[in-house]
Amino acid sequence: MPCLLMVACVTTGGMEARVPTLEEQCNGGRVSACEAWGQQLTVDHRLEEADRAFGLACAMGSTSACMTQGKSRMAQGDLEGAEPPLRKVYEENSEEGALALADLREARGDVAGASRLRWEALGLDKSTVEFALGWRIPWQGGLGGSLDVNVQPMGLGARRLTLGANISFGSESSLNATVGYQHFLTNWAAPYARVLVGPNLERHGDPLNLGAEVGFKVFAGSIGHFAAGLGTSFDGSTYTVLQVGMDWIVALMVLAHM
Repeated sequence: MPCLLMVACVTTGGMEARVPTLEEQCNGGRVSACEAWGQQLTVDHRLEEADRAFGLACAMGSTSACMTQGKSRMAQGDLEGAEPPLRKVYEENSEEGALALADLREARGDVAGASRLRWEALGLDKSTVEFALGWRIPWQGGLGGSLDVNVQPMGLGARRLTLGANISFGSESSLNATVGYQHFLTNWAAPYARVLVGPNLERHGDPLNLGAEVGFKVFAGSIGHFAAGLGTSFDGSTYTVLQVGMDWIVALMVLAHM
């Protein structure tokens, strides 16, 4: 009996669970395994198999795998095959994807299409709808504030044009509609100008407010922006404004935790 137990212990101790290979994990639906397997295959110069691995990860939602697959196909001269994965990255509002797709279009001779994509890329990852809270400092003294809702979809000049509503309060209060333009110098910096028009809530004898504002915005991708500007209005007041804007989803999350 002791010998039988010893043999059983040795046999059990010598059995080890086999770790699945990266290929097996990838075929089982693990995205990170597909990407790691693809990188390994690329190092081994097994490019067709690497393309399959990255394609599986791309189909499972990995934009980094789509980007790698698209760029690899471009490098191999497969320009037609490179477009679907790169377009998938671009459609996720990725600046990197837009620029890669622009390089592809240019390589295929579509210079106008490439230029358009590079123009779009700067505004691609910005928020479509945002709330903005501002601090207005009138030059004649005092302190006021403002609350804005800005709408800037890609359809309006790739987020260059903005439409919105504004409530300004302080020594003078008004409710305004706004129309503006922002010019992206880079993907994070843009000077802006806008016009505000609406009813003056304080002056019943002079009910219309008309104002203009110019300034500079610094963006944090789709999260929001910080802005500083100068403005003046129909009633003669001139002010400095500091503004923090947040994507509407981020703003609701902040409010929910207050």
